[in-house]
Amino acid sequence: MAELKVYLSEELDKRFRMLAMSVFGYGRGSLSEAAVDALTKWCEEHEARKLDQEPKEGPLHSNSDPVSRAEERPGAVSSGT
Repeated sequence: MAELKVYLSEELDKRFRMLAMSVFGYGRGSLSEAAVDALTKWCEEHEARKLDQEPKEGPLHSNSDPVSRAEERPGAVSSGT
């Protein structure tokens, strides 16, 4: 298991703790269970957004990679001679 240290405002910490314990109980592990639930939902939401934003058809290589861009445009790079 991994450990994650986060910094929260006092207000958010209080809200999270109260809700986590009311949903998952006042026993050991309720905060972790609530955090895992929250982080899982956050990741799923952002992964879905990322998939929706990806172009349906486009270059196979990332435009941010200069080598890939050069490979996609043969003759664009001079041989230096």
